[in-house]
Amino acid sequence: MDTSTFDFNTLTLVVAIVGSTLTLVILMHRQFNHFDKKLDDLNTKVGKLETTIAPIDTRFKGIDARFDGIDSRFDGIDARFDGIDSRFDKLEARFDAMGRDVSDARERLARIEGHLMGPGSFGPNPSPAPPDGLDDDHRQAG
Repeated sequence: MDTSTFDFNTLTLVVAIVGSTLTLVILMHRQFNHFDKKLDDLNTKVGKLETTIAPIDTRFKGIDARFDGIDSRFDGIDARFDGIDSRFDKLEARFDAMGRDVSDARERLARIEGHLMGPGSFGPNPSPAPPDGLDDDHRQAG
């Protein structure tokens, strides 16, 4: 710059520009300080929140461990019920086999009784044969 052109208006303009720049820098510094204070306050609040949440988190871990224990107990109970269910299935199969055996024994007994009580059998009192042409309801009393 030339000193001849450095008059009062130019000097005023330069002072205004430097003052504005200095004002902007100071305002930015204050805003950053204010922002830092806000961040520190927020960090303090988050720290308090973390200390509040830590016992709750510990409680939930304890509850979770209890539920794991209960879950393992239910697994044991479920295994026991499966064992009981298989035992009942085996017992049911035995009852079915026994029912078939009893049914077969009844049929055999009925066949044996039929042979023993039939006409011309060797039984002690064979039942009399119905007369020809008459059914059981029309037998003569005697």
